[in-house]
Amino acid sequence: MEKNIIKNTRYCLNLSKGKKNLKINVTAQDSNHAQAQAADIARSLDVDTFSLSYEVIPPSAISDLYTRLAFSDFDHEICENWQGSFSNKSPCLYVFGKRFYVRTAILKYLDIPGEGAVPKPSCKNKHCINPYHFEYCAEKNTKLSGGDVQMLLAFQSQGASVQQIAKALNVHRSTIYRKLKDERLHFGVARHF
Repeated sequence: MEKNIIKNTRYCLNLSKGKKNLKINVTAQDSNHAQAQAADIARSLDVDTFSLSYEVIPPSAISDLYTRLAFSDFDHEICENWQGSFSNKSPCLYVFGKRFYVRTAILKYLDIPGEGAVPKPSCKNKHCINPYHFEYCAEKNTKLSGGDVQMLLAFQSQGASVQQIAKALNVHRSTIYRKLKDERLHFGVARHF
């Protein structure tokens, strides 16, 4: 019995932003898959224009990342450590002289909605870029994800002390006080803590 083998083709994605240009190797199943990838990559890197050609160029770290995303080549159980640059202890890449945080670029590539959503690794591995390990926080530099905030409010409604909540969520008391203050102001409800 013959196996059904999908032949992958390589393309060259030409990206332009202002006067800067970049060529990225794109591996795709067919031309439609290549065009969809090109649009997704362009969105994730905020480029002005892009085009595809049949030029053969060598793969790079950035093209390898997007190829893995295109073929869903991530395991749910395994952390994928970023081997490139870091900024503020977060995986990043530099394109067109601009820094892009890898997890945010992955969100844009996957077209996951959520204006202002910031992905953090649920596995607590700061180098992990596996999209299956992402949890989403409402704002930058928050130590609590959306689920953590719901837990905080549930604990608080049951009468748990700030110290107990902080210990349960593995954050400092001041983080809990700030979040409770934000929630009180957001909903216009006076809460006593």
